[in-house]
Amino acid sequence: MKKKATIQLFNNANGVMTTQELQASGLSFYQINKLLEKEVIQKVKRGIYVAAESESDEYNLLMKLLPEGVVCLYSAALIYDYSTHLPTQYHVAIPNKAKATLPDYPPIQLYYWSKSQRTLGVTQVIHNEVVINIYDKEKTVCDFIKFRNKIGKNIVKEVIKSYLKDRDRDLNKISEYAKQLRIATVLNNYFEILL
Repeated sequence: MKKKATIQLFNNANGVMTTQELQASGLSFYQINKLLEKEVIQKVKRGIYVAAESESDEYNLLMKLLPEGVVCLYSAALIYDYSTHLPTQYHVAIPNKAKATLPDYPPIQLYYWSKSQRTLGVTQVIHNEVVINIYDKEKTVCDFIKFRNKIGKNIVKEVIKSYLKDRDRDLNKISEYAKQLRIATVLNNYFEILL
């Protein structure tokens, strides 16, 4: 496959492809290795490639690297426009017994959460034409409250204030999540102060 056609193939896949996807597109292992040798594509991790000149989306790469991963905390708050804080890493929750080998790039902060914590409030959104696993708005706010002592109170307040201004908020759902995560009293205290 020619360089231009390869780059177009990767651009159509938002810049990231697996070995299986490359083979389904008609490339053999030999051709994949030739593309690597000529530096037309780069190996990010075993079985995952990006084109050297492709417009790759980092969230697409993130979902290929961590298919069970769920975007959380700072990264989720940024997507929902709940925080002005720009994280230097992608924040992703994975199963607490999962083994993940991460590449040097993109920088990823992993959170190993129990099944009950990790599966609560998972949804999917389309971000830059890429479907990503993410916690819904209510679970994102609850996670900030749950980890408030590690995160810092200023950013927690900013996230809660932004959530309370959101017309799509669901106060019944956030209350239910807070009960399940055992933070209902803390959530109510924040709401009393900020409302």
